Amino acid sequence: MLVLELCRLFPGPLAGKILASLGFRVLRLLPPQGDRLEVLAPELCYWLNTGKKSETLDLKTNTGKQRLISLAADSQVVLDSNLPGVMERLDVGPKVLSKANSGLVYVRLAGSRDRKFRKIPGHDLTYVAAAGLLSCLGSVWQELQLADVSSAFWMAIAALEGMRCGGGFYEIPADEASLVFSYPKVPHIDGNCVCYALYPCRAGTVALAALEPHLWERFCRSMNRQEWVSCAFTSTTAGNPVYKELCLVFAKRNADDWETWGAQAALPLRKVRPLQRNSFSLPWHHNTSM
Repeated sequence: MLVLELCRLFPGPLAGKILASLGFRVLRLLPPQGDRLEVLAPELCYWLNTGKKSETLDLKTNTGKQRLISLAADSQVVLDSNLPGVMERLDVGPKVLSKANSGLVYVRLAGSRDRKFRKIPGHDLTYVAAAGLLSCLGSVWQELQLADVSSAFWMAIAALEGMRCGGGFYEIPADEASLVFSYPKVPHIDGNCVCYALYPCRAGTVALAALEPHLWERFCRSMNRQEWVSCAFTSTTAGNPVYKELCLVFAKRNADDWETWGAQAALPLRKVRPLQRNSFSLPWHHNTSM
């Protein structure tokens, strides 16, 4: 199954990477000037595009246009992150390509469904701002591109949905993609309760997430501190004797030891590990014996 990736920078190539992890063959179709990401962020460019094949196409020439039409005839999916209207002006938009392949799924990333912003360039910051998310992100927007990553997953989902439906044109508004993060606030998960917090250890740090009553009770029982059961949602402040005692207890052992202890007690307790910027793989195991 072949995916044509008419994308540069981040979201579109990430969608291609997601589909590649599902077993699709992905062919990057780059303009003569290439992808600026190779210069701006070469490590990210490599991470996004390892395993894909690439071909340079000049869609301003008849040769380039005919090559794209020919490739589309034998492809399942086209991913496009050009501004809406660009491919149409080049006479190789979704209508033209679908004539060569009626079952083709054409997925386009657009800025917005609002006509005022639909064809205006944007990036992650403008999209999360438009989605109203900046007020709750703090400095997270400086580290994680929520709109870009959300857009990539929605593009991949649209591609799969299109294949299920036998083809079609799908447009993903980038300023709406990150609205998946606009769910109502979940209480007690900000690290201010003793049952759901980070604890420094003799070496390293552990994350405790005993949010449900039965898990917190199991934790207290495993710690031989039944008197803590009613204190799950008390504060992680120095004035709280339960929090103070928890800090002292965790500081007696290494994070690795606490993680092993937590696993044996069936508790949601994990060591905080450094970020490893490795390529991802499918997050599931497919068991065909069911």
